[in-house]
Amino acid sequence: MRNVQISFDENLLDALDRLAASAKTSRSALIREALKRWIQEREIKEFEEQWIQSIKKNPDGSKDADIWAD
Repeated sequence: MRNVQISFDENLLDALDRLAASAKTSRSALIREALKRWIQEREIKEFEEQWIQSIKKNPDGSKDADIWAD
């Protein structure tokens, strides 16, 4: 693993420390997990947006295509 330096404001750092302590984990582990989840959510959202655009461009003719696209 590589080390990186990240700056946080005091309130965010305090919240991070509280959460890490209550989860019995480190700041780094908590940030890694949060970032992994955020990346996964973004990838899913991008896939869904691409899929919706694909449906809008090439509907299969079913009445359900508009419902899914919206």
